[in-house]
Amino acid sequence: MARKSLDLDVDSPEKVASILLSAAQDYYESAGELDAAWQDPGAGRPWIKIAKILERAAAQIERAL
Repeated sequence: MARKSLDLDVDSPEKVASILLSAAQDYYESAGELDAAWQDPGAGRPWIKIAKILERAAAQIERAL
């Protein structure tokens, strides 16, 4: 997976949640790649946990707006 940058410098608050969701998706993909590369179903677990945190943060942001 190519490295992407996470840029929270946006022109409206509504865009922050979508950026976090995009980052979460990238982390889910990274987790799957790690699991496959290491032949270890737990290798990507930390990235999955981070992705879930980002999804919860995005949901909270959407509710706050």
